[in-house]
Amino acid sequence: MSIIFAIESIMTAIRQLIVFLLPTWLLPGLFLNMNAQDTLPQFSVKDIGGNRYVISWVNNYTYTAQITIQRSFDSIRGYKSILTVPDPTAKQNGYADAKAINDHMFYRLYIQLENGRYLFTAAKQPTREVIVPVPPTTGTLTQASIPTKPKDEKILSTTQPVTTPVTKTPEPVAQNTLQKNEDKTNEIKKNTEELVPDTPSTTSYSIPAIKRAEPVVYRLQNIRLGDSAKTPTAVFTKDDPNAYAPSLFVFTHPDGNIRVQVPNRARLSRYRIKFFEPDKRLLFELKNLPAPEFQVDKTNFLHGGWFLFELYEDNRLLEKHKLYLDR
Repeated sequence: MSIIFAIESIMTAIRQLIVFLLPTWLLPGLFLNMNAQDTLPQFSVKDIGGNRYVISWVNNYTYTAQITIQRSFDSIRGYKSILTVPDPTAKQNGYADAKAINDHMFYRLYIQLENGRYLFTAAKQPTREVIVPVPPTTGTLTQASIPTKPKDEKILSTTQPVTTPVTKTPEPVAQNTLQKNEDKTNEIKKNTEELVPDTPSTTSYSIPAIKRAEPVVYRLQNIRLGDSAKTPTAVFTKDDPNAYAPSLFVFTHPDGNIRVQVPNRARLSRYRIKFFEPDKRLLFELKNLPAPEFQVDKTNFLHGGWFLFELYEDNRLLEKHKLYLDR
């Protein structure tokens, strides 16, 4: 029995020792984990407000030739270097970026080690630490402070209350509606007659009868009559010495050259054109026309201004007209 009692005493002492030493072992580790920074190639990006983002790290490499901070809109491509750290061998280092476009940019580090070795870290976005304040408690909630229902309180039934239907006698809707509309119409007429005085603009006038105008007929003299299918109706116009209507067959094009369109394509070989100066001196004559529609270059004329022309079919004069060339 003494041996069993001794063993139980030893076990109790060991349990008490473990309970006493356990917080001593755990607290330093927790404290170090809470306050330690990320070690390269890990780093942290924190949003500290005011459009400022702090990139920080701990360098445990034995030798570091260069550390460059890069930023991009995308997590994979498009990175641009924003800072090369002056002292890459510092144990703890960081940089506050105040020129970021938005709060969801991506950051990474370019780390150059010894013997030309280098690496890129994984991309990270800024994170913000949100501290939620705990509201102070005014007191502990005990069982006595919780309101309870009295025992004699009756629980109401959850069933729907039974309502007694009330029947109404239908009114003569159509008759009542017509009577109300008639009363409103009479009231509106009465108010309108009282508000609108009898003024010249509101009084009625008798509209005089409209007399239909009689057409005026003029007799036309000296009109050539004949078969309408063969001879068109004669049109007489007042002579205007300044009026000019271009020809339909030989005319000046907007580009400044002369265009020729013969009346009948099938008779192309029978047409010829003569061009004259304003004083009727012959310039040149076009025979054997090349096509039903063609162009005569204005450089064939020695000057600008008015020119006369005559269009012939065989020996019959079809048109005698003029055209104007602008130099």
